[in-house]
Amino acid sequence: IYYNGEYHLFYQHNPYGWDWGNMHWGHAVSTDLLHWKEVGDAIYPVHERDAAFSGSAVYDPDNTAGFRKKGIDPLIAFYTSTGRGEAIQLSYDNGRTFIDYEGNPILKHSGRDPKVFWYDKGKHWVMVVWNNGEKKKMSLGQEAIINQQAIYTSSDLKNWTYQSGVEGFFECPELFELPVEGRPGVSKWVMYDATGRYVVGDFDGKRFTIEQHLTQYDYAGGYFYASQTFNNTPDGRR
Repeated sequence: IYYNGEYHLFYQHNPYGWDWGNMHWGHAVSTDLLHWKEVGDAIYPVHERDAAFSGSAVYDPDNTAGFRKKGIDPLIAFYTSTGRGEAIQLSYDNGRTFIDYEGNPILKHSGRDPKVFWYDKGKHWVMVVWNNGEKKKMSLGQEAIINQQAIYTSSDLKNWTYQSGVEGFFECPELFELPVEGRPGVSKWVMYDATGRYVVGDFDGKRFTIEQHLTQYDYAGGYFYASQTFNNTPDGRR
């Protein structure tokens, strides 16, 4: 996210070794996207059976969540607290320290990795999050568990309503709008996951309609794994 004059890059990592596990959020900042400074871990596990998995961060200048204090609209981080569910942490000092939201978890389901952003046309927040626990009725009356990118909406970042899902994806979802080259005024939405599979289509704030089915942008062995775009860029670029 771009916030208060800095680009903030958060990343999931183990601060105590190379091995996978003990996941925290690392944090680096930049003013030009080229030169970066690490500023220490941002989010820690809240207890011994917890880990801080991936997520995203937003800025709420309209104070829809009521988190403003002493004139400061905090940097708001959404992440998967594995021992609790989807959770919020707040920073009032440019991301240098975070405090746990007392109403956590804001969402409990079988999944992880919330990407949250403001949908301006609908004047509401959107969360797209991987879900591997949704049940689907089959033709013989049986139920199947499906993996999908689940889409939730909220007016206040605290209370979330399930709207729809897009099947066939894995973890770390991303959803954003891009202008179509050579077609002024025309834009499309892109949804992808950690593995680089993506679809192109339209998004009305609650439902994604696929026009171009699964394609893969990277097949180089995961070097570009779980990438994410920046929220709130000052020039409007994606």
